[in-house]
Amino acid sequence: MNISLRHLRAFVAVAEASSFTTAARQLFLTQSTLTKTIRELEQEIGLTLFERTTRKVALTAQGNAFMPVARRLLNDFELLLSDLREKSAGSSGSVYVASSLAFASCVLPEVLKRLKQDYPCIHVRLLDDTSGGVVRRIESGEVDIGIGSYVGAAGNKLDKRKLLSARLGVMFPPGSQLPTGPLSGPSLRDLPLLQDEGDTSIMATLAHSLPGLWLQVNSKITVTNLDIQFALIRAGVGACVLSALAASHPTARDLPYRLLEAVGLQRDIHVFTRRGVPLSPAAFTFLQVLEEVLPDIAFHPGVTLAV
Repeated sequence: MNISLRHLRAFVAVAEASSFTTAARQLFLTQSTLTKTIRELEQEIGLTLFERTTRKVALTAQGNAFMPVARRLLNDFELLLSDLREKSAGSSGSVYVASSLAFASCVLPEVLKRLKQDYPCIHVRLLDDTSGGVVRRIESGEVDIGIGSYVGAAGNKLDKRKLLSARLGVMFPPGSQLPTGPLSGPSLRDLPLLQDEGDTSIMATLAHSLPGLWLQVNSKITVTNLDIQFALIRAGVGACVLSALAASHPTARDLPYRLLEAVGLQRDIHVFTRRGVPLSPAAFTFLQVLEEVLPDIAFHPGVTLAV
């Protein structure tokens, strides 16, 4: 026979009550069953745990030494069960998220604020990357959830669901003389543009809609980090093609921004998960909170939420 939780609970109940009768009532057992359980425990460990008299039950020296051990084992087990219940309910656990920087900066602060408030035991590890990097991270299994535009070819390894569309536009340095009339795709060739890395969704969209653009633009600076782009624009180094999602960033709302009128110049943001791999309860909770928060974000007018 092995010592079980039944034996530990019986031992602690008798020790705390100093009575077999009271402990049996608390455990909803007959006194004979409880007595048998304690006898089994003492036989298994080879020690007498209780001194029994007609008037009281007291712990022996060995029983006193065993008491903190029994309590710790029971407490550890209860904590483990509680943790498992919380994880099963999605109220604790870890979730790994890779997101494009514009979405991470404009949307995820409100998502994480809500999570911290309602689900304080969920741990989120957040990584920012280009859209191509987000797809690679979710495809490789490095993260549970990816948020960005679809760049590259992941075949049938990913499931994706559209969250929003953001038109492209140009952000200009403060005090710039803005072009008159609609801002079209071809007019980009005349602007001092900062260039982006090739695996970003904006570069992919421009390459598809305006092939050869970068052969005609005199662009000598390539930068992908959104914060650095804002800093260079603010310093007057150049203008930059950015999505209306990026223009929604709180630190950039004072910078001049004009939407492009060309059809198809937009960035679609999706949430990616691995096909055939069930989401953990914590990841599922993260996505639920994201869906609840998204409609309340103050986006630039060029952003349209998916239906």
